[in-house]
Amino acid sequence: MSAKVSKAHQTSLFMSQVEVNKEDQGVMNLGKHCYKCNQLDFLPFHCEFCNHVYCSNHRSLDLHGCVGRPESPSNGSRIYNGPTAASLFPDREKHSKMLDKQLESAKVPVTTLKEQSVGKASAMTKLTKFLHLQKLSRKKKVSSLFGKPKPVNKVVETSSIKKVAKGAASVPQTDRVYLWVLYVNRNEEDLDKINIDKERKGVWVSKNWTVGRALDSVADAVGIMNHNNTKSDTSERLNLFKAEQETPVTLPFSKKVGATVANGDTVYLVKGEL
Repeated sequence: MSAKVSKAHQTSLFMSQVEVNKEDQGVMNLGKHCYKCNQLDFLPFHCEFCNHVYCSNHRSLDLHGCVGRPESPSNGSRIYNGPTAASLFPDREKHSKMLDKQLESAKVPVTTLKEQSVGKASAMTKLTKFLHLQKLSRKKKVSSLFGKPKPVNKVVETSSIKKVAKGAASVPQTDRVYLWVLYVNRNEEDLDKINIDKERKGVWVSKNWTVGRALDSVADAVGIMNHNNTKSDTSERLNLFKAEQETPVTLPFSKKVGATVANGDTVYLVKGEL
């Protein structure tokens, strides 16, 4: 009997020695007990906000009722409100194709009551359509030749203009700006019939002139009258444009020529309201 008591006493003594705290229990010290449900999890999740350990069932902030969670957002992540990659690197080719399709399928709308009454398009509308038709024409030529359009060489263009250019003899050679001038003088239905190579004119103007002064010289070179200062009818008004990435840009009359155009550029003379 004393031997049995001795063995029981030894067993009790051994169990007390190996007993560990509740939070450190586990198999071979692997895993942790969930702070919420006390379940042993061998891949526990440590919450950085409340500094407790949880099982997979209570790992989210909402499921274990985290007391240290940030106020906003609720999941502890940060919301990025900066520009997206799509906005920084737009698909320009896709946008260009979409614009071409829209222009091909729709007629240019009448933009003012006066245009609606007399059936005339504004100078900007007419030139926009003309430039678009020229773009389509170049695409057809390129596709038929299986090549790529060559960029405009301003040095070569300037040399070609000098051979045929006309202008005021009083302008010193050092002040001359050599330009191609194309008078876009057709109805909308006939814009595709303009032959640029045959109808454009080479001119020179002074870089020190205003655009308004240069327009007078350009009109003389093209052979048309400039009634901007004598007629009140804005539909008869002459305007000068240049094209930037195939988009018409008005040349303000008060700006200096040297600040708006350069040697080898093409400018467009168009009659009508802006």
